[in-house]
Amino acid sequence: MSDTAHTIDKAHLKAENEKYYAFVNLALILAAVTGVELVLVYLPFPSVLIFSILISLSLFKFVGVIAWFMHLIYDKILMTFAFGTGLSIAVGTYTALMFLMAGENVAPQEIPGR
Repeated sequence: MSDTAHTIDKAHLKAENEKYYAFVNLALILAAVTGVELVLVYLPFPSVLIFSILISLSLFKFVGVIAWFMHLIYDKILMTFAFGTGLSIAVGTYTALMFLMAGENVAPQEIPGR
């Protein structure tokens, strides 16, 4: 009986070890991507290209942090969809507010007495 418990214990420890190394590797990858982002800002490329690359790298980092550090990769797929739905609603609301509050859509402030 103790052999079975020992085998289960070893399998559990091996799985935890693999998760730990995945977290460390992801942290190193995220640090490297952040370094690339910092260097990219100072390179003489067109602004559109730099912003496109920065947005895609930021999305990569966001997905990595959400999936592994928030443990969504180990949860049921329904929880991931629930998080994604809330996130898409938040992004949609933010985008709509940015368009509504753009400078050309807001009336200038009226000064009394003029």
